[in-house]
Amino acid sequence: MEKVRHRYVPTNGIEMHIAELGSGPIVLLLHGFPEIWYSWRHQMVGLAEAGFHAIAPDFRGYGLTRNTDPSKDDWLHCAEDVLGLLDALHLDKVFIIAKDWGAFIAYFLGYAHPERVRGLAVLGIPFFKPTSLGSIFKDIPAGHYLMRFGVPGVPEVDFARFDATTVVKKIYTLFCNKEMVIAAENEQILDLVKDSDPLPKWMTEEDFKVYGKLYDNSGFGYPIEVPYRCFGRVNMKLMDRMDYTIPVPVLLVMGDCDYSCNMEAVLQSFESTKELLPKLKLEVIKGGSHFVQEQFPEQVNNLIINYFSSSI
Repeated sequence: MEKVRHRYVPTNGIEMHIAELGSGPIVLLLHGFPEIWYSWRHQMVGLAEAGFHAIAPDFRGYGLTRNTDPSKDDWLHCAEDVLGLLDALHLDKVFIIAKDWGAFIAYFLGYAHPERVRGLAVLGIPFFKPTSLGSIFKDIPAGHYLMRFGVPGVPEVDFARFDATTVVKKIYTLFCNKEMVIAAENEQILDLVKDSDPLPKWMTEEDFKVYGKLYDNSGFGYPIEVPYRCFGRVNMKLMDRMDYTIPVPVLLVMGDCDYSCNMEAVLQSFESTKELLPKLKLEVIKGGSHFVQEQFPEQVNNLIINYFSSSI
């Protein structure tokens, strides 16, 4: 990644770290957890080679981004950061790629600020109204990581037993399951991953060291708060919104072995809101995990580049 350019951009009270590669139409890449700008390394190269300008930021509280105000503790603040980034870079309208909880921001920009979006490509998280999360969460077992991470102090104690690189390795391995493993009452989430469990074969030790170094820099405090403890606060802010229609083109890429795509409540919510995405195109990658962009980079790149190129 020697040709990647790094810089800081003041936006919304923070100094947002961005990584850039290529020139041409702008593509903004929004990461999830336990990810970072580096999660998009393969897409950045592919986009640059195809004539696009890839920009991958670290969200507030993540990676190399500085001056995070801990009181701004929901993903709507992160969406404001992204809008501020576009303004700071004098970008009127961009393509957006997102995954995991970064998808919430991408969808939000699609329905709240469609004038800033040329098209969306979302990996692994189907669209559903943020206000429907209550019905999605009501049937999730207490031992599911989504529930455990939402309890203050619980993941902090769990993570503190390991260095940052090991934490990322364990979460990556856990999230590669087709069905999420549930912890017993007295079992920690990270203990669901045993030392004998193989690491994802598409990740190298060097990759994990990069992740570990970046999480050493930021810590896990804010990345646990946002997204896992802010769903209720976001719901309160959006509860009066009536229209969630996303009028821009949306490419949804789902791996058929991605646990988040196999949650029945999520799929039901998606089915009930498909009409809000009139320009939706769905692609399913056989064998694709939650980290499909790293697992099958060439296939993902081809889908996204062809989709965006057809909109230019």
